[in-house]
This record gives sequence, C-alpha cells and structure tokens, in this order.
Amino acid sequence: MRLKSTCPSARRHFGFTLIELLVVIAIIAILAAILFPVFAKAREKARQTTCLSNTKQLGNTIMMYDQDYDEKMPIGVEWNTWDFWTLRIQPYMKSWDVMYCPSGNGVRLPKSWDLPQYRWWGNWEGFVQYGFNVCYMNRAEGDCSNMQIDGNAFGPPITLANIKQPAATVLLAEVGQDPLDDFPDNLGTSFVYPPGGFTASDVCTYGDWGPLPDLWYGQSGSTMTTKLGFFRPRHTEGGNVTFADGHSKFMRPGQLAAGTDWNINKNAGDINIIDRSQYLWDLE
Repeated sequence: MRLKSTCPSARRHFGFTLIELLVVIAIIAILAAILFPVFAKAREKARQTTCLSNTKQLGNTIMMYDQDYDEKMPIGVEWNTWDFWTLRIQPYMKSWDVMYCPSGNGVRLPKSWDLPQYRWWGNWEGFVQYGFNVCYMNRAEGDCSNMQIDGNAFGPPITLANIKQPAATVLLAEVGQDPLDDFPDNLGTSFVYPPGGFTASDVCTYGDWGPLPDLWYGQSGSTMTTKLGFFRPRHTEGGNVTFADGHSKFMRPGQLAAGTDWNINKNAGDINIIDRSQYLWDLE
C-alpha cells in the first residue's frame, strides 16, 4: 500500500505570489495607457463624423431654402428684429440639435438669458455652432453703400448664379467664441468671418464700421486657438466646413486660409488676401 506524501514540497499552490500580481497589474496599466488615447481618439472621430453630418444636413437645408426663394441665399440677420438665418431655414430642419457640434460640450445660450446690458443676447437662435459666410453670401459692396438695406444688417443676399465655383466657396464653418466673464467657451455665433475679409476691398464687413480694436469683441476676429475669425477647430486641430454646392469636409485652419497671409499670431485686421485663385471665401 502506497502512503500519502506529507512532504511540503509535494503540496500544490493555487494562489499568485505578490510579484506575479504586481507584474500583471503593471501589464494592465501599460495596456491601459496605450489604449485609452486610442479610445479617446475613436470617440472624437465619432463626434467629428456626427458634426460632419450636421454640416452636410445644414448645407442641404440651405439648398432647399434657396430653391424655394428663387435661388437666393437667406438673410444673415435682420437688423430690427434680430431674425437670424437659422430661423429662416428652420422649416426645413427637423431639430435644433443639428445646429450644435457634439464636441462643443453642449454649450447653448439659455432661452431666458436676456441681460439688460446685452438685450439682443435673448435671441438665443443666433448663438449656434455653425456659422454662415455672411460677408459674401450677403455681400455688401466694398464701400458699404448697399449695407443695411431693407432691414438686412449686411448686404443683400446673393443668388446661386453669383457663385462662380460653388464647390470651392465656403458656405458654413464651425464657429465658437473664447470664454469671457459672460461667455462660456464654445458658445457659438451665427456667422463665420473670412480670413482677410476685414481688409478686402471688394466686401464690406462689420470690421468696416469702425477701426480695430474698437469693434465689438467678436468682430476683432480673435478665437482662443486660431485667431481666424470665428472658425473653431474643435476636432484634432481642424473643423468641418460646408461649401456652396452642399458638400462638406474636414479642414484645418491653414487650408481655410489659403490665398491669404494668415498665421496663428495675426489678428483679423492684419490678414490680407494675396492670391484670389486659392481663396475659398469669395464669389470668384
């Protein structure tokens, strides 16, 4: 008969040693450090794709509006009523949510916000996160002679026939404003101002109403990351842009500023258009 061994060396151990546990934890930590940024990029890519869909929908919405109004662009904002282009195209949209970028942190101006010193802020429909290229879509002559006619704060709305290269002319772009005492970061605006627009001779903008830096804050063209008008590159140093033919794509600030001498350290009033053949904002 065989006797059962009582030798300690013959016993089986089923637990982990402290060293083994530390090795496993270290491996998990390394994998997490590698994968978390990947997951974050994947989430941001998904938000960027949703945002791109928003810009595409807005482009289609404006195209539908144009067809119902003799191929004429909507008015950017009516001076007396603060009736923004966003309200004019509203019947063609399913939801206001399409006006806000998923990477914009859900920042929206409350409908009830009606500060005495800034009464017009109560028009919350004007603070969206996609801006209209109002300087050229509602083009005012360079001498400002046709600005503020028939209630329009800018120039008269153009027709599609005025746009020579629709696939290469900016219609909308992502927008935002820097945080101030009364402005949360990423709060939007209705308009996106073209780089070089304030110094261009062929178009009159808010920048022509008074010398920099005495303009209303937004018109100085300063944003926290690019100083490129109101353009806000929310997604991996770029943002989504819709063109006048309705298509949308992701672009970086330098690409949007093609044909100008823009750089990140320049203020809007110092940027000049140097090559119209590359410029993406005018009607040529």
